[in-house]
Amino acid sequence: NGEARRALKENSISVNKEKVKEDYAITSSDLINEKFVLLQRGKKNYFILRVV
Repeated sequence: NGEARRALKENSISVNKEKVKEDYAITSSDLINEKFVLLQRGKKNYFILRVV
């Protein structure tokens, strides 16, 4: 949790290639094909979240 908060404060987190702030919440409008969200931390770390 601490590392995630630090990354948000450093503005190094992106949701679907758009930078987000600390108070950002993922909504249904962020979903790709109504199932996936692309998270990026820094330049090289990508994560795909599948929403069930």
